[in-house]
Amino acid sequence: MEEDNQGPVCVRHKDRHTFLSCVRCGRPACTECLIPAAVGFHCVDCVKENSGLTPQLKRAQRASKPVVTITIIALTVFVYLLQQADKTIFFRFSLIGLAQYPLGTWVGVANGEWYRLLTVGLLHASWIHIGFNMYALWVLGPPIESAFGRSRYLTIYLASLLGGSTASLLFNSPQIAAIGASGAIFGLFGATIVANKRLGRPVNGVYVIIAINLAFGFIVPNVDWHAHLGGLVLGGLTSAVMVYGIRRPRLIGLALVGEVAILIGLIIIRVAALRTGAGL
Repeated sequence: MEEDNQGPVCVRHKDRHTFLSCVRCGRPACTECLIPAAVGFHCVDCVKENSGLTPQLKRAQRASKPVVTITIIALTVFVYLLQQADKTIFFRFSLIGLAQYPLGTWVGVANGEWYRLLTVGLLHASWIHIGFNMYALWVLGPPIESAFGRSRYLTIYLASLLGGSTASLLFNSPQIAAIGASGAIFGLFGATIVANKRLGRPVNGVYVIIAINLAFGFIVPNVDWHAHLGGLVLGGLTSAVMVYGIRRPRLIGLALVGEVAILIGLIIIRVAALRTGAGL
């Protein structure tokens, strides 16, 4: 992969920087050199090689497999299996603002258990719950992982998860435990919109899917729509920073640090309010 101090360079146009890459060979390519495929995008060279891949391209294709997506799914399923064996995992790692479980013991983010903001994404209420979320992750994740690259994709996923957790912490009752990766999943919807708009592809279908899923939050009980909206906003914002700031990598870093700082500030304000209300 060719790269200069401004990021990856298109394999065919050396004067163009790009955040996209071919799902088959893994090489960076600009929008002019990519062709939409069933999963991700193929560069024009790989399309020409449709009669078979060269050994070099085969090795590159193996390297471009959605490792991060597969790892997240495997870890989430593993934790769900642990939940079935140890029921205390739910209360130890779910997102709780501040509550007393059990015997007057304070638990929650406001009690210093900050890890709950991230571990919430590993817990699920049922096989249907985890099945739906992991299927959505398997559909949305690989194209985004291929387009943005593994490290940036993981950044988008974690930022979306943290955005969803922050919204849940801010607007939900602090005593109610929240679980699920839905906030991060909605963040991937946001990333999909940004990537498609950058490539000039229609996004109306994605808007419809998002609207339908958000509607469930108002129709189906016990669905945390605050987390969905928080994840959607952070996923879209984080991916937009990466896409439109590709020529200024330092600004990308500053923008992402700013995002996290704002979220941490909101969390600290909420935690202070919860502790004051509880007399702690």
